[in-house]
Amino acid sequence: MKEIKNFLSNNESEYLIRMIDKYAAKSMVVGAGEKMNEYNLSRTSYTANLVANDPTVESLHKRIAKYLGLNIKKGESLQGQRYEAGQYFRDHQDYFKGDSYQRNCLSSGNRTYTFMLYLNHNFEGGSTNFPHLKKEIKPEQGKAVVWNNLQHGHINEYMTHGGTEVTYGTKYIITSWWRENQWDGAGDQKEYEKKLKSKQLSII
Repeated sequence: MKEIKNFLSNNESEYLIRMIDKYAAKSMVVGAGEKMNEYNLSRTSYTANLVANDPTVESLHKRIAKYLGLNIKKGESLQGQRYEAGQYFRDHQDYFKGDSYQRNCLSSGNRTYTFMLYLNHNFEGGSTNFPHLKKEIKPEQGKAVVWNNLQHGHINEYMTHGGTEVTYGTKYIITSWWRENQWDGAGDQKEYEKKLKSKQLSII
C-alpha cells in the first residue's frame, strides 16, 4: 500500500466534485444470490459513475493506468463517492469471492489494484483505515492511495479497509479498480448466465 501526494490538482479536484454532485445516487454493495447489487447499512455514502469521455476524467484514467503500468482496458470506469456527515463504509475488501466472483469475474478476472483519490480535506473524520495493517490514512486533497487486492494470484486479505464516519462537512473521493483481464461487465454477466443455464452454478 502506497500514498502518493499531489496526484491531482486543485482545479481537477473541484471539477470532479461538481461532477459527483451532479450524478450522485445512493451507494450499493455487491449482492448475494439473485441480487446483483443491493443497499446495505454497511455503506451509507453516495456514488456517481463519472462520464468516461469527459476530457478531465479520460486524462485522469490514463494517468492512473500509466502509474500502474497497466493497459487502460483493464480499468473499470471511474467512480466518485460522496460522504456526508454521519456516513461511512464499514470494513470490506475490493476483491470478489464466492458468488460475487462468479457474477463479476468470469470474463474480466478479479480486481488486482485499487487506486483511490481524495478530492478534498475540509471535513472531519472520514479517514481510511486498514485494520490488519494497523494503518490509518488521513485525507488530503490531491493525494492518492494505491494497494493490491491480489498477491501472487491469491486474494490479499490484509487489504481489508473501511472509511470511518464523517463527523463534519462532506468528503469526496474517486475510486479506480483494475482487473486481471480486460474489463468487460457485459461479458462477465454473459458467462455467469451461461454457467447458470448449464447448471454449473446454483443461485442461493
